[in-house]
Amino acid sequence: MKILVTGCNGYIGSHVVKLLAEKGHTVTGWDINIHGEYNNVENYLHKQELVDVTGKLPNKTYDAVVHLAGRSIVPDSLKEPTEYYRVNVMGTANMLDNIDTEHFLFASTSSAWEMASPYARSKVGAEDVIKEKANGYTIFRFFNVSGTDGVNRQLGDATHLIRVASLASTGRLPEIKVYGTDYDTRDGTCIRDYIHVVDLANAIVKAVETGPQNTPYECLGSNTGFSVREVLDTMQKVTGKKLKIVEAPRREGDAVISIVDELSNFVTLTKTIEDMCLDQYNLERSKNAF
Repeated sequence: MKILVTGCNGYIGSHVVKLLAEKGHTVTGWDINIHGEYNNVENYLHKQELVDVTGKLPNKTYDAVVHLAGRSIVPDSLKEPTEYYRVNVMGTANMLDNIDTEHFLFASTSSAWEMASPYARSKVGAEDVIKEKANGYTIFRFFNVSGTDGVNRQLGDATHLIRVASLASTGRLPEIKVYGTDYDTRDGTCIRDYIHVVDLANAIVKAVETGPQNTPYECLGSNTGFSVREVLDTMQKVTGKKLKIVEAPRREGDAVISIVDELSNFVTLTKTIEDMCLDQYNLERSKNAF
């Protein structure tokens, strides 16, 4: 198949591109490297182009488009909501208006249910645009994606819990903050559903090869919730490193509980929360992390 992947140099995009190429597909990648760093996926791409999805786009045809490019940091979205709507909603509309494909696969978010931030609302807005404009589509609501294939990594400042905890475990961060300890949960901290990036990338590739679902959304997670404290306990257990944990006030925009309601049939779970923590820790302490 002839496939376009936007955000090809990013965390999820790099894993997806690698798997698609290994399965024999012809992959074109778009990215603008907004983090000032990137995962090198050149060997897996037929063509790599510097393309901003909000700008002028080349009119081309693909068997499938995997649209991963976008803005995704909740605190940043609270500061600059206009930018999040511009990139995530209007950028998606721009893609659909200019790229010809029978299958548009989109990276949405588990925070869509509570819509507590402009980031979440921008993703739901993009979902609406896709349902109006796409010939055929699959909308993925990603839960917390963690871990690594050992080479490709999360870019930019660490914001995801497992990555932050792994950095603290290596000594590259002095402490880790727990934002909110008085939530109505089993230990007072927020609960999230986690999926290993390799399992998530495999689910995306399977969806590409299957064809459009045209369902409201497909949940890519594990159907299991872990609290912040439970994740930190797991990181300490698998690494043998004691973390300095500091309690902090709640953050605006954080959902209390976010767990898959119905797991997509595309998901085959091969990795555990222990795998996610250990894989991330091993990467962060290796030369690949610098």
